[in-house]
Amino acid sequence: MANLSAEARHTIAMPQRISIYVLLLVTLGVFLNHFSVEHKENGYLLMVDGREVDAIGIAQDNWVKLTRNCSRVRSVDAQTPELLTLLQLIRDYSPPASETAHVIQAATTGNWALVEVKFKDLLPAVVLIDQTVQPPQIVPNAIWSGETHPWRPAPFVRQYISSKAPQAPSDLLDCFEPQLKNL
Repeated sequence: MANLSAEARHTIAMPQRISIYVLLLVTLGVFLNHFSVEHKENGYLLMVDGREVDAIGIAQDNWVKLTRNCSRVRSVDAQTPELLTLLQLIRDYSPPASETAHVIQAATTGNWALVEVKFKDLLPAVVLIDQTVQPPQIVPNAIWSGETHPWRPAPFVRQYISSKAPQAPSDLLDCFEPQLKNL
């Protein structure tokens, strides 16, 4: 290329520059053809070839997993008096449908408990229980029941419960990982 005239070098360099622009435009076109952002009732979703992806939820979930401290949160073992007390509290909350409650998982920290339950005729639920008062009480507006699709369950439920009960320990909520697939 050293033996080429300035005009010849310019002619060769120009197509390289144009090809970079064409490559960028094609890449942008492909990206826009397959990806878009859609605003829904509960926030934004990334659309990938028509499939809804909760990219913000994925990022939040990964961030919480990286930064949370679960050292003070403990699982409540099955068939312990503590779990049976929590289960009975949930079963008594809104009979008769709540009487079929079955605990999927329960965790506590301090005087707070978070219990994931399923029912025979109701949608699964995540219930926050305040044990700082006697007798322990379900925090009525901090019960998540239903499905979260297309949103990621863990960040969605964490955010819902923390917005309804800001006094709930953040480590208890951060360490919550839903077990039910249809939550």
